[in-house]
Amino acid sequence: MRRAQLQHVILEIGERFGLTEFYVIGSAAILASLPDPPDGSLVATRDVDVIPGADDQLADRISFVMGEASEFDAKYGYYAQGVTLLTPRYAPRGWQSRTIPIQVKQYRALCMEPHDLLLSKLGAGRDKDLEFAQAAARSNAVQRDTLLARLADVTADPAVRRLIEDRIQALFR
Repeated sequence: MRRAQLQHVILEIGERFGLTEFYVIGSAAILASLPDPPDGSLVATRDVDVIPGADDQLADRISFVMGEASEFDAKYGYYAQGVTLLTPRYAPRGWQSRTIPIQVKQYRALCMEPHDLLLSKLGAGRDKDLEFAQAAARSNAVQRDTLLARLADVTADPAVRRLIEDRIQALFR
């Protein structure tokens, strides 16, 4: 996904669902701070994870109308996935206050800040998340010390917190 595609999704969500402000989490959020990343893991995603506030039914509608295998996806080759505030399980407390906005007309997407995004991905730990984290570290989009400092604000079992810390350390070896 490229920045222009993310902006298109923001516009479509705003126009189709009347949302003037919403959160973007997941890999596409990196495009708020890295508008033109190199080819590879940072642009590999086809989806934009959208939290439309506390309305879980609206998240489901977004997925139905603009989600994977929808007409929107078939036409453009990328899609929006409605998710909830519970989705970024390993994001540190306060992540919503650190978002980076992307404005498209009157619609504003509040994109997860890269350090918060990486902590979320390192906690999830899927192969694609770890590859994304490695690419973000290589591109200098995040700093080790900031990740470690924010790890204290991640709600997780101590064993999971140690695993995330080990993953952070591995990114910067």
